[in-house]
Amino acid sequence: MGYTALYRKFRPTKFSEMVGQEHIKKTLKNQLIAGRVGHAYLFNGGRGTGKTTTAKILARAVNCLNLKDGEPCNECEICKAALERVTYGYY
Repeated sequence: MGYTALYRKFRPTKFSEMVGQEHIKKTLKNQLIAGRVGHAYLFNGGRGTGKTTTAKILARAVNCLNLKDGEPCNECEICKAALERVTYGYY
């Protein structure tokens, strides 16, 4: 495999690793903890604000088998499969 863009190589894998957007992270984590996740989310903003990163973390957290304080575990088979796809550029 050739060149990998930095945003793919160093993309955060948990809400706690994200920088900025504290109000969004807190809201999404609280919804996950309470089990009241909406049926759709619309992420809006300029380039580089974390829309795709937030969406990927949220998708893993919603499907995670071992959710810990609103964070995906990144260790269960579903999280590993999603992270593997991200690493190899299938997303």
